[in-house]
Amino acid sequence: MRCPYCGGLNPDNSSYCIRCGRNFAPQQQNVARPGQQRAVYPPNPTRTFAPSTSQPQPQPQPQRSVYPPVQARQPERPTVTPRPPQQANGSEYYPPAPAYPPVQDYPPVQAYPPIRQPAPPRRATKVIQENGWPVEKSLPPAPEPPVPFPVHTLAQLKKLAEGALDYKVLSVDDGYGQKKIIRILFSHCVQWQQVATLVKAFSEHDDKKFETIVIQGVYNQERNVYEYTNGQLIFDRNVRLGSQNQQRFQIETDNGYSMEALRIVLSE
Repeated sequence: MRCPYCGGLNPDNSSYCIRCGRNFAPQQQNVARPGQQRAVYPPNPTRTFAPSTSQPQPQPQPQRSVYPPVQARQPERPTVTPRPPQQANGSEYYPPAPAYPPVQDYPPVQAYPPIRQPAPPRRATKVIQENGWPVEKSLPPAPEPPVPFPVHTLAQLKKLAEGALDYKVLSVDDGYGQKKIIRILFSHCVQWQQVATLVKAFSEHDDKKFETIVIQGVYNQERNVYEYTNGQLIFDRNVRLGSQNQQRFQIETDNGYSMEALRIVLSE
């Protein structure tokens, strides 16, 4: 049924208009008789009604304009103009297509020589004597040691001193309090002769007022006073071990860092 107030469409069994909220009960009592039709007026868009408290008034939806669907644009095909026929000897023929110049070949890629790896730097040998480095020389054949080597007792160590070489004292430094350093010079020799010469120098320069005595042997005068190349002997007079005081010898051959270096530690 159509609302007589606003012209909105409603179900037949509705008691109020779902658009304007007006009640249909007074209008249903004055139903028109059969054969009589009541004029129906179109809704007035400028007329507004107060919203009903029982039903919220729906807002009229604006009508949207319907546009025709967008047609997909077909790509344009290039137009080809046919070539007109030519006359030759009374007959028609089509000339051949023009010949394009051949594609020029690019020059071949230049082959570069392979990259050569730099040669590893050569290890400098200690042959410059004037700069303070020792001169490496082959050792002369040495006699057999008087006792088994390496030694394991102090008695063997003192017996080994019989095969010591002659040496020359380069410097004596006793300005380290209870420590005294003596540098000696003797020819390059094998390990047991290095130990024997260091022990001989210690026995000749021992001083009981120093707690530590260091004997450094070199076969060339080094520029650094802490470098030694012919072995080193460190003697500690009072080494505390538990409740006992001991004397300890620490002897190293060569420069202390080479693969052939030997280390001996003895106590009494």
